[in-house]
Amino acid sequence: MVSAEFAPSKLRRKIRSDGVKDSLIAAGDLLVRKRLGRPLFDPLVYYGLVQTVSRDELKRTADQCVSLQPQSQDSFAAAAGGGTILSETGLAITASGEIIEESAAAPPHELQAMMGMLSRQFFFGQFPLRALVQRTAPKASTSLGTAAPFIPRYPNYYHWMVETVPKLRYVQRYEKSTGDSVTLVISPDAPPFVDETLRALDWPAEKVERASEPAYAVQKLIIPSFPQRRPADFEWIRRQVLGNSATSLAADGDGKNVYISRAGAVERRVLNEGAVMEMLSEYGFKRYRLEERSLAENAHLFSEADIVVAPHGAGITDIIFSTDCTVIELFGDKIKQPYEILASVLDLEYRAVYCKPESADIRVDVEELESVVADVNIDSGKSEHT
Repeated sequence: MVSAEFAPSKLRRKIRSDGVKDSLIAAGDLLVRKRLGRPLFDPLVYYGLVQTVSRDELKRTADQCVSLQPQSQDSFAAAAGGGTILSETGLAITASGEIIEESAAAPPHELQAMMGMLSRQFFFGQFPLRALVQRTAPKASTSLGTAAPFIPRYPNYYHWMVETVPKLRYVQRYEKSTGDSVTLVISPDAPPFVDETLRALDWPAEKVERASEPAYAVQKLIIPSFPQRRPADFEWIRRQVLGNSATSLAADGDGKNVYISRAGAVERRVLNEGAVMEMLSEYGFKRYRLEERSLAENAHLFSEADIVVAPHGAGITDIIFSTDCTVIELFGDKIKQPYEILASVLDLEYRAVYCKPESADIRVDVEELESVVADVNIDSGKSEHT
């Protein structure tokens, strides 16, 4: 049986969306990351052919290391001296060619993350492996003064909001403590939500470098710690974004029961979405395609939501703006827990519904979903069956 990751329907949609060349490159990257990467990458690290800088070593050798709070030693920003930022992935490399693990992930997931990021560099950007083996930083034609990588390890909304945006809080604390002015290096093709987020968080546009070169030499490399899904970080994002957007957005006719549609996605579409919405509408649900709305609109939508129903996907990330809702996640054969974990961190109720996978998509058992929705209504008293 073909995994949904490599389903023909997904590839056809990718080709229609991105073209044949880019789709085949993406498929090669996916194959390496999912099937081949670790057996190829781990021996390079084990035998010292590729060297890395651990979190502890980074903090010990940094010119300066500023923690967010004295009691939060794992939330910090460290000045790591000179180095290089790779624009495709945000990987940071020291002047002696060592990968800074913290620019990939927090322990104990750093090797898996570095492997995936190096795969992306090979398929989409400047591949640094030869330079790393030769103990030199990849060549960079452009230099910056004091800068931090702000490029998610995977270019989607979840990895931006959950794994990248909280770093801004640590960088701001570093600036306040040291007086340094830090430039953020972001992807050259960053989607609109990146700029929207930085504006909502009051980060000046003149302190953003939209990477136009494959790599940047940096005189003072600032490495913020990889976020650990702390409630305080999400509370900070929620407060800033909602506070800096028009309050009138909260009264734009949005419903309090939200269904997130993936009708325009390349995978995990709900094939019987019409029947699903016919049932959900009886419980006061409205359907939304979040990619067609602004960050502020979605933030206010989720801040008012009572129940969110959605196929597994990055749109569920916006529960970071919720304070009292139930998340019902729909799965096919791709079952992952990031949103269950996120809901737990945010102290939100979470339910999972396992659906019938059909190639890269899913077919929902409408009666089963209705049973879960009705149960949530009874338990919470948040909405009424019409």
